[in-house]
Amino acid sequence: MARKAPISALEDLQRLVPSIVKAVNADEALMRRALVNPLLALEELGYHLSDELRPQVERRVRFKVEVAHKLDTLAAKVFKQAGEPFDIDSPAALEKVLFDKLELPRAEVVAGKRDASAAPALTPSVFKQPPFDDPLERLRGKHAVMVPLLEYRRLEASEPRLAPRELYERVRSGEVKLPVLRARARLQRGPTPQ
Repeated sequence: MARKAPISALEDLQRLVPSIVKAVNADEALMRRALVNPLLALEELGYHLSDELRPQVERRVRFKVEVAHKLDTLAAKVFKQAGEPFDIDSPAALEKVLFDKLELPRAEVVAGKRDASAAPALTPSVFKQPPFDDPLERLRGKHAVMVPLLEYRRLEASEPRLAPRELYERVRSGEVKLPVLRARARLQRGPTPQ
């Protein structure tokens, strides 16, 4: 499908939702893929979310409005303490900020290793029920950034992430079958959340 102009504001995406729902409902296979990752289904329909809007939309898909707002607030606090915005969900970006810029001790994060050059495991064990084991917990109290960062990570890990592109493509190719026979998207009318 032809790529449409990038969407950079949530309000613009909200105006498109009725036509998106109609297109998804018209294609059962696309609907099943949208259950795996609705943002990739949007791309398949030719829509493109700006880099700034994509994390916000993903939060709206995964979390209740109140939790998404809390995550946004915590991320803003992290950025303020870090002195710059960065991809808070990227282990590489987080490593750069925490260990290179803020010079927090790497050795405390590397479980069972005291080698400061060893790469830390920055991804929490999210396959366990909360509370999960966050490898950054060892840095609590080492810098003001850690309090909002640890709370952000705890909340962020409370809901499953959207499927990665590789799994989406495996569903698309038919290599992975979903146990869903039929699904339909529908609009829910109500007040627009902040």
